[in-house]
Amino acid sequence: MQNKWPMVSVVVINFKGTQQLEKCLNHLTKTVYPNYEIIIVDCLTENLETWIRKHFPTAKVIHYDRDIGPSASHNVDKNFLNPQSKYLAFLDNDAYVTENWLTELVKVMEYDSQIGIAQAKILMTSNSRLMDNAGIAIDALGTWYTTRGAKAYRFQNLFEIFAASSAGCLVLRKAFEEAGGFDPDYFIYDDDTDFSFRVRLLGYRIVFVPSAIVFHDAEPVRALSPRKLFHSVKNRLYTMLKNYELKNLWWRVSVYSFLTSLAGVSFIVLKRSAEAKQIFKGILYPLLKIGEIWKKRVAIQSSRRVRDSELLKCSLIREDVRATLLDIKLKASIFL
Repeated sequence: MQNKWPMVSVVVINFKGTQQLEKCLNHLTKTVYPNYEIIIVDCLTENLETWIRKHFPTAKVIHYDRDIGPSASHNVDKNFLNPQSKYLAFLDNDAYVTENWLTELVKVMEYDSQIGIAQAKILMTSNSRLMDNAGIAIDALGTWYTTRGAKAYRFQNLFEIFAASSAGCLVLRKAFEEAGGFDPDYFIYDDDTDFSFRVRLLGYRIVFVPSAIVFHDAEPVRALSPRKLFHSVKNRLYTMLKNYELKNLWWRVSVYSFLTSLAGVSFIVLKRSAEAKQIFKGILYPLLKIGEIWKKRVAIQSSRRVRDSELLKCSLIREDVRATLLDIKLKASIFL
């Protein structure tokens, strides 16, 4: 039977602790798929290798004594992966899989070679009747039109989405390598949007698979640290500068920078100088790194097989900014 099913490397991203990781791995090891390996990529958990050998001896561990960020953590060295692995599955350490999750994802991808990423149906652990994130589409400024908070029963059919959440998805290894993996310069936030964008530009499809059930502990954002605000702003600009055609790039960057600057001014008015500083730093930082960004852009644009117009035509990218305005309203409510 193992010869029938392609090898999958399941990569679990972990940070500074074993409590969530243990729960994640207890579920993951009950996966009925017959041909997979588990790789834990960890930052800053003391004595993790010893703990893994004791509790989950078949799992592999890559440990860092510094915080390299979730983005870079997804990029497992190919020499560490099983050479037979056809797929890479990604899970956050607060994601808890069901027994058939991997089988269902692989079945869909094996049926259609044009699928580059398959997104699991991720449900909130706190309320299994509600959906967690999946990027149905992005608005003109890159904010997800997401499934988050929607009734789970509404999502019973396989359909195409713009971007997959790295909290629970399966990626064709060939597509991962062609796209260059995740961009480590993102550190955190929007890295899965950028990765999905680049996979799409190569001509691969990204689909939502309702029969692959995963639960996720992540709660709605209740606080945004200044550091996270910085990465959120800079990464949104990185994604635009790298991936859009020039004719669709400049007005998006201009509008996003203007709206974000207004948010920065609002923080100044609210006497939240630390947040304001990081917002303006996030806007300016890509300008300081424009040479490096442009090199990445040249590589992406030279290999693209899909025009922006094709993604716009099928509404995977939309020309409005409603999702961004709703996101700004949500974040503003945290501070007011």
